Amino acid sequence: MTDFEPTEDTISLHGLGFIQVKLGGNQRLHVWHPDLPRRSCFEHSAIHDHRFSFTSRVLVGTQINHMVVPEAPDWSVPANNPTHIAYVHEGPRGAHGGRPWIEDGRCAMREWKVETVEAGSWYEVNAYQPHWTEPGGDGRVATLMTKTWEGTRGAHSFCKIGVEPDVAFNRKQWGVALLWSIVTEVLGSAK
Repeated sequence: MTDFEPTEDTISLHGLGFIQVKLGGNQRLHVWHPDLPRRSCFEHSAIHDHRFSFTSRVLVGTQINHMVVPEAPDWSVPANNPTHIAYVHEGPRGAHGGRPWIEDGRCAMREWKVETVEAGSWYEVNAYQPHWTEPGGDGRVATLMTKTWEGTRGAHSFCKIGVEPDVAFNRKQWGVALLWSIVTEVLGSAK
């Protein structure tokens, strides 16, 4: 089994543009805010999957989920017209809190479903289901995610061919006090 130690930090940035707060019971609070930094290749690498299945309740704002499928279920098989490189995230975390990006195949991706989830509603995503998420409205969203099953293979980011992945995104570039102030602002904006 590959080493998937969780981040040691209770609160940290994520390269996909949100703050992650570790809670007990396989839960995470995710908070989006328009001022949060994202990895430099975000526009070309927002599609990702998770090595776990989860349910998530939108607490504040509107979450827009874009479900994506590869041309073939096994992206290690060459695609006819690949659009993305699949990078698996396995191995120990680096000094800035991220895992390595290891090329794991090429694939052609297509969007098959978009769902808009309002505050108070739930959604679920299966392990290894490629998708990308955007905050709706004013960009302030909070979700409570609960892991329901965990796989043994690493998660992936799918980066457009020709774009260099941001392997050096610093999850620790903002101080803890600033991160908590953003969380407090977003949670306080709930009606």
